[in-house]
Amino acid sequence: MNAVNSMKHFITYVVVFCSLMCVYSAFAEEHAAETAWHYTVKPNDSFELIYRKYLATRAGIAKLSSHNQHPLSKKLQPRQVLIIPLALLKKTPANVQVLVASGDVMASSAQQQTPRAIKVGDALTQGDKLKTGKYSVAKLRFADGSVVDVQQNSSIEIHASYQYAGKETFVSLLKLNNGRTEIEANPNRTIGNSMQIETPSAIAAVRGTQFRVATGADIALQETIEGQVAFSAAGQEVLLAKGYGSVVEKNQAPLPPIVLPDSPDVSGFKQQFEKNHAAFNLVPQTEVVAFVSQLARDPEFTQIVHEYVTQAEQNATLAITDLADGQYYLRLRAQEVHGLQGQSAVHSFTVKARPLAALELLAPTAATQIADTSLTFAWTPNPNNAIYTLQIARDADFQNKVYETMTTLTQVTLAPAFAHAQLTQGEYYWRVISTPNLLKNQPQKANPQDKMISKVGKILR
Repeated sequence: MNAVNSMKHFITYVVVFCSLMCVYSAFAEEHAAETAWHYTVKPNDSFELIYRKYLATRAGIAKLSSHNQHPLSKKLQPRQVLIIPLALLKKTPANVQVLVASGDVMASSAQQQTPRAIKVGDALTQGDKLKTGKYSVAKLRFADGSVVDVQQNSSIEIHASYQYAGKETFVSLLKLNNGRTEIEANPNRTIGNSMQIETPSAIAAVRGTQFRVATGADIALQETIEGQVAFSAAGQEVLLAKGYGSVVEKNQAPLPPIVLPDSPDVSGFKQQFEKNHAAFNLVPQTEVVAFVSQLARDPEFTQIVHEYVTQAEQNATLAITDLADGQYYLRLRAQEVHGLQGQSAVHSFTVKARPLAALELLAPTAATQIADTSLTFAWTPNPNNAIYTLQIARDADFQNKVYETMTTLTQVTLAPAFAHAQLTQGEYYWRVISTPNLLKNQPQKANPQDKMISKVGKILR
């Protein structure tokens, strides 16, 4: 049996290794091809004209000539291909648009170091820094369509955002000082676009993928959701394919690729709650030490209400209290021992906390004339309370009561003799008081807030 298990582990290792090597080879070839622009010479082109259109400095003319081994004295020929290193091209700054700014989201720049609140539609530029507070979210869109989701208590800087002249591709360089981000980079998969996320401990470089980066306390974590990410630190690099992550401690090399946990099973979660709190039983997962959850009022998770970390113990339960009525969205991820989080599972649920039903008087109706006959007092039931007290008085303040009785029913019928003996001519008032039935609700104690008093009814004699 041990030999069989060893062979299974070996085969799994080989499959994973080969898959990662294939991904790494493709990534490396793409990276090498994007260090230069292959420019096709047009009629009447010259080094001088190419400089004016595309190059950053005049010194680039000599470098371009040398790089292509084409003397400056020799005329360029139409359809000739020049290889222009990207480092020689002009860089046009590209603004970053604020898509979402929910909660405490502040920005500052070198020119304006005093933090300012930002709003949807604002434009950020190179050098701008952004901070989010507790339960706050910012979402930024870059010129190539990339979207960066900045989570709560995070600090990020737009180190660079520009477009290469002529090549029409975009480069985005970000620095995450602390916190957590989720990135969808280069969604149109345009060859040449790139994004790099730097942390104090490591660098994540991508060209088209969806991934997360988190940093804090001299550690950085990276999780690849789609595509592939090059994660580097201390002069070493690991390539992380979909479903893998890695961890870097400051001044250390990144750990080899680590398989991310599966998304949690939320299929058994309740969808509606009639009280102002919700509880979910978390399904255990192998090698998962905790569950990380976010609760929001919108499916895009821009209106965060709470964030929780629940330890993956036996019979672990996620309990959420003090919920107002309405629709909620729960995003749940499993976390392994290194702190890496896996795919998200999203569950929507509704809170419709039933208020204590108001007691309504049904009979007798207002200003009913009482005769020497049977008289029935009736009211609506209160499902949260089981004992009712009927009171009849000569005054609306019930200081001068003429009758009082307790019952578990929702009506009381008085015999004709009652009216004949107890009620003289005049006006009378009646009401019903509902209180908990402690015999049924033990061991709970009575809550004064559970006592309910109906409106006052009026009858005539």
